[in-house]
Amino acid sequence: MTMQLYVWSPALDAPSIDPKCIVVEAYLRLLEVNFTIVYANDPQCSPTGELPLLKDGTTWVAGVDRILAHLAKRGLDGNRELSPEQKAEYLAYSAMTEEKLMDCMLFTWYADMTNFVKNIRPTYAKILSFPSRYLVPIQLKKNAKARLAKYSVEITDDDKGLPQNEVEEMKELQRSGWHYMYRLARETYAVLDSQLADKPFMFGERPSTLDCVVFGYLALHLYPNLAHRRLQHILINEYPRLASYCDRVKERFFSTEQSQSEAAQDIPSLWRTFCNNPRAFFSNIKQDAMAYMGNSDAQDKPKKSDAQLEFERKRIWSIAGGVTFLLAYVIYNGIVSVEFGDDDDEEVGYEMDYEEDEMYDDEEDVDL
Repeated sequence: MTMQLYVWSPALDAPSIDPKCIVVEAYLRLLEVNFTIVYANDPQCSPTGELPLLKDGTTWVAGVDRILAHLAKRGLDGNRELSPEQKAEYLAYSAMTEEKLMDCMLFTWYADMTNFVKNIRPTYAKILSFPSRYLVPIQLKKNAKARLAKYSVEITDDDKGLPQNEVEEMKELQRSGWHYMYRLARETYAVLDSQLADKPFMFGERPSTLDCVVFGYLALHLYPNLAHRRLQHILINEYPRLASYCDRVKERFFSTEQSQSEAAQDIPSLWRTFCNNPRAFFSNIKQDAMAYMGNSDAQDKPKKSDAQLEFERKRIWSIAGGVTFLLAYVIYNGIVSVEFGDDDDEEVGYEMDYEEDEMYDDEEDVDL
């Protein structure tokens, strides 16, 4: 049966505007899985509020880690030929890539106001529908700022007094207070470049899951022609081996267009999840809220960072507030009526078979 992959569409000369979507699409191509693409451009179509989203038969799986785990259960593993030592290295390099390269991308996309105004916001406006095109970029910027707060780095006077020549501009940036994130990018590039060495792929002659992960994030450093192309400049001029590697992986996995398909009728959006089982919906919100406040019931779950907890707090209350407002509006205006009956009354529901994890990887993603 053909799988369906729901992703953000291509943008900025990259296979997708979202690194995680690139990772999963490259991974499915690596495994030579029969699948089609749906350019959803709306994370709210996912039950967890994030893309990518995979439909495998009647099963819906959202998020990179859950999709990879789901495919592994089916015997589809991009690391099956790696040694135990290489698999351990994969975990380390993958975690570093997902955290550091994502942070550097967010910095140059959202903290750099010139890039945000001239490139990022207009790009999202093109691929989003009304009214999301006016709301989503601002929310993404706020979320990026919250995530980057741990670095205490902020761009001010974005273009003031900087040379127009990129080489001289980079020298000036090194003498300014903006250097930290570019140093972080260089340090991460250096580690990956050392692992790559003269091999065609990270672990040798054949690509693996790590190549999908590294390319997914590096692609959005290298290919976007932003007003300030500082990450692109560093990669091309200081780490040309990594730049060539990206071109090689792109040619390997994205040289042909993937077949597209229409969205399924049973797509388990956040709104559908609420409508079909509001009791479970609010129960999940309650559980997340209790976990955020440190309730003992959540003590067995992995400890989340302050940034993750802050993202989840905002998501929980924004979803709950929006649903509450909508319910109040429709009931007040007589659009629907609410009847209360006995617990024995028949419940009408919509059963969906999709996988859930115990935690969301918000540290590596930007929630909408």
